[in-house]
Amino acid sequence: MPTIFPKWPHILFGIIEPLSLLGGYLTSIFNLHGFIYGQTPQARAPPLSPRPGLEPSTLALAYQLANIYFLLLMLGIAVCHTTTEPKVLRHYLIALAFADLGHLWSTYAAMGWDSFWDVSGWGAIAFGNIAVTAFLFANRVMYLLGWFGEAKAPRREKKY
Repeated sequence: MPTIFPKWPHILFGIIEPLSLLGGYLTSIFNLHGFIYGQTPQARAPPLSPRPGLEPSTLALAYQLANIYFLLLMLGIAVCHTTTEPKVLRHYLIALAFADLGHLWSTYAAMGWDSFWDVSGWGAIAFGNIAVTAFLFANRVMYLLGWFGEAKAPRREKKY
């Protein structure tokens, strides 16, 4: 039996976050142009075509990012639904909190001050990169500070 996560962190980190990662992964696979050009509001997509006009390095980075989304999806499911150690959940969320900060910084570095804070100019992907990541970070910190309670190890039955 896996570790018993408090209800809200379980729903957020064990269900909603993996689904959002799946959405990011599928968007990059099925709407490559939208995925690439949706990262920043300033980017303007060239005429629609599956790959022409995209640099090989741009393609590689987009597909590598998609792979990281899929990796995080699988790790999230594995850790949140199978571990029996509350310490593993805690360390997993600490690592993701640092990754959230890196994700926010890289988005800021690409968009610049004005675009980063201009919520009305964001598309769906920029919204995910900023607002959703900030929301996840805040919830990770609140969980780590104990606001939602602590994860509990499953009861072990005594064997005679």
